[in-house]
Amino acid sequence: SPLRHQIRTVALFHDLKGYAIGSIEGRVHIHHYAEADAKSNFAFKCHRDPNNQDIYAVNQIVFHPTWGTFCTVGSDGTFNFWDKEAKQRLRGFPRLQNSISSADFSYDGDVFGYTVAYDWSRGYEPRSGEGESTWLHVVQESELRPRQRRSSQGPPQ
Repeated sequence: SPLRHQIRTVALFHDLKGYAIGSIEGRVHIHHYAEADAKSNFAFKCHRDPNNQDIYAVNQIVFHPTWGTFCTVGSDGTFNFWDKEAKQRLRGFPRLQNSISSADFSYDGDVFGYTVAYDWSRGYEPRSGEGESTWLHVVQESELRPRQRRSSQGPPQ
């Protein structure tokens, strides 16, 4: 594995040309199958608290069925939309009171559903079940549409 710590999730690109894996270390690795695309493979850090350096697991990665952009959900209680081609986050969402344990897009990509629940990332803890819920987010095109890539050929004429 290109990641040093335990893999928690794997997702195929929507075009089936590669995959993304997420780890308990709060990292995602993007891998393309074709040798010609190997230069596009990369890893990045996510699901981390910048204030105290806490690192959280990436619980799931899901690709949007139309745009090919993707979402990561984590033990930190956040979800983020990403553009793998531009190598940047498209949108981050506020932290919730519990981990996000699973997620998926609807078949047409118009709705993003996720479950907020304890994911055992902190080991055994007596818990009351408070804060466990399932949510639906109506996706706006501007949240997931890939960013325009800048051309190195100069401005359009």
